[in-house]
Amino acid sequence: MYESYNSTDATQNIISSITDNCLEIPKSTLINWSNEVKEKLMPEVENIEAEILNSYYAHFDESQIKVDGKAFNEVCASTSKHTRMWAMESKKHEELEKINFFKSFMGVIIKDGIDLYNGFGIAFSQCISHIQRYLKGIYDFVNHKGPRKMSEFLTKYNEYRKELIQKGIEKFEEQEYTKIINEYDEIIKIWKKEWMADKNNPEYDDERKLLSRMEDSDKEQILYFLKDFKVPATNNQVETDQRNIKIKQKIGKFRSDGGAEIYAIIRSCINTYKKQGINVYHALIKAFKGETVIA
Repeated sequence: MYESYNSTDATQNIISSITDNCLEIPKSTLINWSNEVKEKLMPEVENIEAEILNSYYAHFDESQIKVDGKAFNEVCASTSKHTRMWAMESKKHEELEKINFFKSFMGVIIKDGIDLYNGFGIAFSQCISHIQRYLKGIYDFVNHKGPRKMSEFLTKYNEYRKELIQKGIEKFEEQEYTKIINEYDEIIKIWKKEWMADKNNPEYDDERKLLSRMEDSDKEQILYFLKDFKVPATNNQVETDQRNIKIKQKIGKFRSDGGAEIYAIIRSCINTYKKQGINVYHALIKAFKGETVIA
């Protein structure tokens, strides 16, 4: 509806339009307002961080954003009740180490296959939805039974796990767990033979990398959901939290890293308010009065 270069342009256009051009707010005023909102929301953000740090697990993910034409990253940590976002210039482990939150987190980290979070948390659980997308990218183009069987394996035992959780069961019996892992290993063995025998495989390298991950380096993380029923099998929660930032990148960009950080703070609070059924408008009014509502 409104052609805009970034959020301040859009806000100016909207205010001007709904007031029949009677009210035109300078960008400098909008920027000052944004900075004030950031400061008022910091106590809420501190509460959000404290709650996530106390969580048994948290979802971690990142999305690329544009800041004045340059590639930046938005990193998100979330639970079913809380969301915390940060804007950072590079997607490097050293950048995360500068943020005390990541060094302090001592729960299970649910993530995709990236190594960015190595050294944080006490354990890793890889999102099986990501793994299944990679598997589909193989079996859609290569007539190998292994990748499809592996996808079916993950679906079957995730559904079975859900049934057990609904019955109040907290883990597989040791003998059953061993049987499941053996089934996984057998699929890997069959898949590896298929891959090695196919000399005309158009997905040879991609399949090799995924097979190697699932056989060796990432096996424990991919199968973590079978060992710990308290941890979700997917990272869908954090992907939902990042939906707004992905939409924003399609319709505009940030002009400064400060603006990106302000957005991350405001969005952290808004997402958290909505998750907890808190009226966003009323919560923001309280924040300006120095009151916090997030628990």
